[in-house]
Amino acid sequence: MIQENELITFMICIGVLIFFIVNYQKLKRLSGYNFFLTSFILYSCAWCFTVIEHVIFEEVFNFIEHLCYISSSGVMVVWILIAFWKRK
Repeated sequence: MIQENELITFMICIGVLIFFIVNYQKLKRLSGYNFFLTSFILYSCAWCFTVIEHVIFEEVFNFIEHLCYISSSGVMVVWILIAFWKRK
């Protein structure tokens, strides 16, 4: 059964993703913006898999969800390091 809070969080995440797409030209000004966007897309995929796991293949999508969280965190760390190195 799909939990309401996970579905609402996924819809908010989609809204933020649309905001990123609309403001893509402004985001390109950030240092390493491609890492930032990749991190957020992976995070969005994780929320998508959170919702899907309640429908089919619970173990598989749970594993993919957590893999996306780990990947998103790793890419975010790379983006933060690039942003600080370019600032110096």
